[in-house]
Amino acid sequence: MTTSTTSPPDPTTSTSTASTSTSTSPSPTIPTRLLLLSDTHIRSRSKNPLPFPIPSTPVDIVIHAGDITDSSTLSEFRLCLSYLRQLNAPLKLIIAGNHDYTLDLPASTQFIPSQSHSQKRKNDLGHPGEAHHLLSSFQSEGIYYLQEGTHTFTLSNNAKLTVYASPATPAFGSQGFQYTQQEGHVFDIPPKADIVISHGPPRGVLDVSRLTRASCGSVELWEAVKRTKPKLHVFGHIHEAWGAAVVKWKSDCKNGNEEVECAKVLADRRGVEEGWKDSKEERKRKEEKVDKIVRDGYYHLKYDGDEDTEQTLFVNAAVMYAPGYVPWLVDVELPRSDGDGNEKSTMADERNGETNTRPRECLSTSLQHLEL
Repeated sequence: MTTSTTSPPDPTTSTSTASTSTSTSPSPTIPTRLLLLSDTHIRSRSKNPLPFPIPSTPVDIVIHAGDITDSSTLSEFRLCLSYLRQLNAPLKLIIAGNHDYTLDLPASTQFIPSQSHSQKRKNDLGHPGEAHHLLSSFQSEGIYYLQEGTHTFTLSNNAKLTVYASPATPAFGSQGFQYTQQEGHVFDIPPKADIVISHGPPRGVLDVSRLTRASCGSVELWEAVKRTKPKLHVFGHIHEAWGAAVVKWKSDCKNGNEEVECAKVLADRRGVEEGWKDSKEERKRKEEKVDKIVRDGYYHLKYDGDEDTEQTLFVNAAVMYAPGYVPWLVDVELPRSDGDGNEKSTMADERNGETNTRPRECLSTSLQHLEL
C-alpha cells in the first residue's frame, strides 16, 4: 500500500468548474465536478476504441476505475493515454484492472513468458515494468496512475481530495490483481477518504452478473466501505451492472446488519435498455435518452446529498457493454484545502500483510434490492 500527497500541474493552465464563495467566511467545502468511467477495454486494432464521443465539458477530476486495456499491450495503454489527454480536466486519476495484467508486476513476470509465443507478442506486452513506467510518466500532464493505497491531492479549485485506490478483485480466471477466497484481501481505506476507487464492486451493490444472476462483488470491500463511509465509491468490472445508487448509513447501530438505513438506485441499465414489457412510447423515450447521452458522451447524474445523514454514492462506471453505457458526470462537495498547494509526493511503508477476517454473514440484507 502506498500513501502519497500530490499537487497537480500549475492550476493557472487548468480549467475548474467549481465556484468560489463570495462570503467573508469561506465555505468549508468546495463543489467539484467529476467525470467517472471504467472498463474502456481499449483495443489497438479497433477503428473506434470507444463507443461515445470525447466529452468536451470541463471537469475538475477524471477517474478511470480500471480495465484500461483489453489485452494489456503497450499500444492499448498509449491509446488510452491519448484519450485521457483530450479530456478537459486538470487532474486525471487511473487505476488498473484485471485485464491490465502487465501492471501487476508479480503476475507480469509469469504472463509475459507464458503468453509470448512470438517475438511480436513480447514486443506488444513489453518487458516487466514497462507499462507501469509508461503510465507513470504523464504526471506533468496531470495524469496519475494510482497503485493500491491512499493518495491526497490539492486541486486547482483549492479543494483537498483524499482517495483510496485498489485494483484488487476476487479471483476469476488467471489475470492480474486477483485474490482467492482463501487469501482474502485487506482494503485499508482510511476514515478520512473522500473517494474510493476500486476496479471491482463491493458485494451486493451494482455487482450482479446478467449471465449467472449472482453477486460478484467483494465482501471484504463492502465491509471496508461500510466502516469508513466515503462520499463516493467508483468502480466497474461487472459491465452489465452499470448504474448509480446511494446508501444512507445509520449513525447509531448495534451490529453490522443494522448499519444501512436505506438504499436507493438512482439510475441503471433499465433506464437506457429496452425491456420486453416497454410500451411504444417508453421505447421511444429510451431511444431519445440514449441518443442524447451518447451524443454528450456522459450521463449527468443530478444528485444532492443529505447534509444531515452520512451517505455514500456508489457508481458502477463500466462503459463496455451497450451504447447507453457512457461515463458519469457527478458533482460532489470536497473539503477546502488549508495548505498552500505545494505539497510534494511522499511514499509510505508497504502493506503489513494483515487479512480481513470479518465473516461473510455480516453483509447487510438491506442492499439486496440493488442487485440488477
